[in-house]
Amino acid sequence: MASVENESKDFVQRAVIITDPQKAVTEYFISKQEERQCIKKYPEWDRARTCPATEVIRARQELTRVEETLKEKRAEQEMKRKHMDTQWEEAREQNLLLRQSFVKFDKLVKENVEKRERAEQKIKEEREHQEKCTREIEELEQKLCYMRDIRDKMQRYVAEYKKFQNYLDRVVNETGEFQSINEIFNRYETLVEVRQALSDHQDKNLQLLEEKGSEIHHLSEAKSQMLMRLSNKLAQLQARYDRAKVQALKWETIVSRIKETAAAKNLELTQVKACCWNIYQQICKRKEIPVKVSSEDVEQQLVHIKRTILELRRIIKAVKKKAREERGAPQE
Repeated sequence: MASVENESKDFVQRAVIITDPQKAVTEYFISKQEERQCIKKYPEWDRARTCPATEVIRARQELTRVEETLKEKRAEQEMKRKHMDTQWEEAREQNLLLRQSFVKFDKLVKENVEKRERAEQKIKEEREHQEKCTREIEELEQKLCYMRDIRDKMQRYVAEYKKFQNYLDRVVNETGEFQSINEIFNRYETLVEVRQALSDHQDKNLQLLEEKGSEIHHLSEAKSQMLMRLSNKLAQLQARYDRAKVQALKWETIVSRIKETAAAKNLELTQVKACCWNIYQQICKRKEIPVKVSSEDVEQQLVHIKRTILELRRIIKAVKKKAREERGAPQE
């Protein structure tokens, strides 16, 4: 029985891990991060905005690259200068040898002249290349000064707009109602949409009221003219009876329309009061303050709503001003 168990254990073999465990864990986390970046799609309003600190870091990186390039150019120029000095020494030595053997080796002198011309041409080319490198160094130095000015300007911008970020952070920390600055902007956008919806609803109701009033006026005029014509036709037969009947019909019609209009107005007033009460309760809930105004005191509710809208308007102006300054910053 024991031999059977040993034979069954021999068939089970553990897999040998060849790769480094630490490297495998690193690759696993990198793949998870890439997967999250590929899947998540943030909305337009939640995109990362351009930060001045990022621009400062980018400017510093560009400054470092420029300085390294400048060092390489200077080292290259020094090597070429040494090479040119060596070539000048060799040319002088060759010139002395050629002068000493000028009489015996006329043909060699001619070759030396050709070599000298080639050397001068090469020296000329090297000088031109040296001048070109000097101009490039000057351009790089100008670019370095420009990048330093940009760095100083970005630091000033960061110091200037830091107070607004501190203010919003203080609002988040002190109120406890918001978790981040983005929630403040979302709340502001929601209130703006609600205000626009209420304004549109009020304009629509006013327009409908004007249209109904004009219709009632025209209808009253038409009915009055019709009643006048009928009363004129029947005046000879039953003047007193028809006149009383027409007047009764007229007033009954007017009273019924007044009742309908009053009922519609009462319903509209009730809806407006309910909307005001709901908005006031939402504002108190958002601000975490107790509801002190009665549900029937619409005037105080509207005063509180108006005060809240004015506060939001001031925040809107501050945000728009900041946005204009951010748009104007890259142009400078």
